[in-house]
Amino acid sequence: MPDGVTGSTARVLIIYDTRYGSTKTIAEWIAEGAASRGHVDVAVQNVAEADPCGFDLIVIGSPIYEEHPLPSVVNFLAANRDRLSDKDVALFVVCVDYGAVPKEELVHRYVEDLQVHAAGRVRAIEVFGGYLDVDKLSDTDRKLIEDFAKLMGVPITQVNKLDKQSARKFGAQVADFLERP
Repeated sequence: MPDGVTGSTARVLIIYDTRYGSTKTIAEWIAEGAASRGHVDVAVQNVAEADPCGFDLIVIGSPIYEEHPLPSVVNFLAANRDRLSDKDVALFVVCVDYGAVPKEELVHRYVEDLQVHAAGRVRAIEVFGGYLDVDKLSDTDRKLIEDFAKLMGVPITQVNKLDKQSARKFGAQVADFLERP
C-alpha cells in the first residue's frame, strides 16, 4: 500500500522510520488493519515528512538499531511533544530479537525508550519481529552484526520474523480505540 489515505471518519496517522524496510512494511500492515475497521481514515508517513496535526490517533514505530529506537523517531516525539499531548498514541518497535527474548523484556528494553518521550495518552504498545537480509546490509552494519555474532558465538544468518497477521490485528485494535473513550 503506498503512503496515503484509506477508509473514512476518524483519522489515524502511522509514522515510522526504517533502515532496511521492515518497519515500513509493518506500518503499512498496521494501516491495513486499521482501515479494515471501516470507521477511520489512515495515513502512513515517514517520520521525516510526518505532521500529527488533524489526526485523532498517532501510531509511531521504529526499528531497533544498536539496542535503541532510531534517533529520528525519538527526536520526532521530543519535537512534537506539545502537538501530541492531547492525542491518543500507540507505539511499536520492530526487532530481530522477537521470539528469542520474552516479549515483556523487549517492551521494557525498547518500547519504554519511546514511551518516555510520548506526550500523549499511550493506549497501546507492541513489538514486532523484523527482517534481516545480511546481503543488503551496509558495510558498517554488516561489521556490527559480524562482531556481535562472533561475540555470541553464533553464525550470521538471514532472519525473517515479519508477521502480517499480528500487524493487522494491532492496527484493528488501535482503530477500535477511536470508538471507546
